[in-house]
Amino acid sequence: MHEGIRKLAKRQLDLEKQGLGNYADLLFWQARRQPQKLALVIDDEELTYGALWQRVVPMALEASSLGVRGDVLVEAEDFLSQLTSFLALQAIGARPILLHHGLQAQEVRAILTENGLQGIWRCLQGGARVFEPSGFSARPHEEPDVLGVLSSGSTGTPKVMYRTYASWAGFFPVQDEIFRVAADTVLFLQGSLSFTGNTNSWLSVLYEGGTVVTSRLTRCHVWEELLRRHQVNVLYIVPTKLQLLSRAMTVPYAGLRTLFTGSQLLSPAMLRRLQQIFPAVTILLYYGASELNYITYAVCKDPDRDSSNLGRPFPGIGVSVGDDGLIYVDTPYHVSGAKIPFTVRDTGYLNEEGELIFGGRRAAWINKGGVKLSTIRLELALKALPGVADAVVLPVRDSLRGDTAAAFLVAEEGSSEQQIRQAVRHALKPVEVPDKMVFLPQIPLNDRGKVDRPALKRLFGAKKP
Repeated sequence: MHEGIRKLAKRQLDLEKQGLGNYADLLFWQARRQPQKLALVIDDEELTYGALWQRVVPMALEASSLGVRGDVLVEAEDFLSQLTSFLALQAIGARPILLHHGLQAQEVRAILTENGLQGIWRCLQGGARVFEPSGFSARPHEEPDVLGVLSSGSTGTPKVMYRTYASWAGFFPVQDEIFRVAADTVLFLQGSLSFTGNTNSWLSVLYEGGTVVTSRLTRCHVWEELLRRHQVNVLYIVPTKLQLLSRAMTVPYAGLRTLFTGSQLLSPAMLRRLQQIFPAVTILLYYGASELNYITYAVCKDPDRDSSNLGRPFPGIGVSVGDDGLIYVDTPYHVSGAKIPFTVRDTGYLNEEGELIFGGRRAAWINKGGVKLSTIRLELALKALPGVADAVVLPVRDSLRGDTAAAFLVAEEGSSEQQIRQAVRHALKPVEVPDKMVFLPQIPLNDRGKVDRPALKRLFGAKKP
């Protein structure tokens, strides 16, 4: 097809998809056009677009008969139940909010009551489903919201933030071109759909009519087998999982054309390893936020690049740094009610080329004896040391001794704790050396694949003298 005709046809399809009401409508649109196209692979289970839609319809009818309405929490342990619930509730006009895994009953109840939600849709083991109404009256939405997402809840009960269909779908043509997501895409991701990075990535492939491959298991040999069996050409997992996968793979895989990731930075050692394992890949590091969308991206060709360089803004996105040192974002693609320009209180600066140099979350900086230290910079310095497989640095607030740092380290096989401690003291300035170094077999992750910082804080408290 002539390139001009191809672009015109794509614009016409984009206009059709942009005019839909929600993501259930989008699935129905794809199921009518290509019912036999493979939409989803979960380990050994395969679902075409037509078969996935046939999963959604009966659940939507059941939810309607049970009185599901308004803003509804979704509690589902497996990927397919999360996805089907997410789509089925939208099909009946409700707004699903996917819960993170592992929350305590009192935490779920607090999210429900403090956000005034209309109930909980539970997918139980064995396939049974129940709806537990809260008794709260539905509140009007000023925007045509179709779903909700949870804030991190790091300082209290997670807050529900709502999104319109257009707030994600309107940006898919831009992000998909950069990430090279298209109709022929076979994208691998892993983890809970409550992580907005996973949800957005899955929906972007749905938008283009491609295929998503995932696994219920956190086992890298299973992931690798799925990559090869289904000829995955786009990979999206967070850097902590990338590190696990790259260390587990021993034979290169040349079928990957794009790897995009965010939420943490990529060290030079990890980039080198990824380029060895995926010799034909383009690696993109993005910066984004749940409240917003993708903000900046960097193409990581040189392993020795500045790891904190998050690249240039996506087309149509404005980025500035205020006098307070905080990053501000001007974008039409955000959660409803966000005041633009918006900041998530990350720090940084723009270099002469207009690239964003990341400084970390304001709360993650350490004021140690009057010297300001960036936990991001300390983590990168520790990961660069020989013998260190992974590292996380947390600020520790002490009313008596002042701010300090705790480092959680994973040693490479054959490296001793004593050798690493000596390397840390040799490589860092005295004021930068963490006051506490805890060695772990691996860094704990939450169900979204991010570092489980509360677990590390509990561990630090348990190991304090």
